[in-house]
Amino acid sequence: MPRPRFLSSPLARCPRLVLLALVPLLLFVAAAPALAQEPGTAKGTATFNGNDLAIAYAAIYAEEKGFYDENDPTWTLVLTAEPVAPREIDDPFHDPSLTIGITWTSEFGDEPALEVLSNTLRVDSGSLSGGTTPTLEITSRDGDAWIGRIHLPEEQEFFDDRYFYDLAFHAPLVDPSAPIGDPLPEGGGAPGESYLRWTQAIHSGDLERIRALVPAEMAAMLDEPDAAESLELMALMTPQDVEIVSGSISGDEAVLRIVGTMEGEPVKGEVTMTRQGDLWLPTSSSME
Repeated sequence: MPRPRFLSSPLARCPRLVLLALVPLLLFVAAAPALAQEPGTAKGTATFNGNDLAIAYAAIYAEEKGFYDENDPTWTLVLTAEPVAPREIDDPFHDPSLTIGITWTSEFGDEPALEVLSNTLRVDSGSLSGGTTPTLEITSRDGDAWIGRIHLPEEQEFFDDRYFYDLAFHAPLVDPSAPIGDPLPEGGGAPGESYLRWTQAIHSGDLERIRALVPAEMAAMLDEPDAAESLELMALMTPQDVEIVSGSISGDEAVLRIVGTMEGEPVKGEVTMTRQGDLWLPTSSSME
C-alpha cells in the first residue's frame, strides 16, 4: 500500500483517489463529431441534485503503479469546472470535479483490456462514488491526449443525493511531477542543502538548531509552551536519511525530488522550497 502523502498543513493529505473497484465496462466506438473537443476541454451534462455542474476542463495523467498489478499501466482522468495547472492535477480536492481511474489490465480476461477502475464525483466538499460503472468511449488515444466520452446510463443515487454525467472530453496527458523552471545542480544546490539541514535539525529535537534555520518571526514561535510537542509532530511528518534525487527552480520557488525513510520504511516524494530573504524553507511536501 502507498504511504499517505503529507502537505505542509497539519492535515495529512489523503491518497490521490479513494479507489472503488467496480465491474469494469469499456466501449470502443468510431470517432463521432459530437466528441470533437478543443484540447483541455470537456462538454456535456453533469448534475448534482438537479443542479448543473459547470464541468468544462479535462486532463489525464499516468499513475506510477497499477491497482490490480503494479505493472498495469494506469491513468487518472480529471474533469473540472476550472482550469488546473498540470502540477496540481493530482490534488483530490478540486470542487466540483469528476475523476475516473483507468487501467490496462488482464484482471478480467485472458487478454489485457482498458478498464474503468474507479469513479469519484467531488461536489460541495464531499465525494460520491459507487453505483453503476460509467461507460468509457475512447475515439483517440496517443502519447499526447485522450479523446472520448464518459457517461452514466441514468441518474445515480448516493444516500440522499442524486447525480448524473455525460461528458465528452479532449484530455491532454500532463505530468503532475514535471520540473519547474531551470534544473538545479546535483544535490539540489542551495535549496537542497537547506532541506537537508532542516530535516536533520527537526529530528535532532534541538530547538536552537531549528531557530538558526528560520526567520525571526518563526523563531519566536519556538518560545511557545507547546513548541516541543509541535516539534514531535513535525518529526513524524519529516523523512530521515534524505537524498536529493533532482530539483528545479523558478524565481523564489524550488522543487526537490527526494528519497528517504519514514518509520524505517523507504519513501520518495517531492518538496517545495520557498526563498524568504537569504533562507530557503520547506513550504509543502508529498511523500509516498
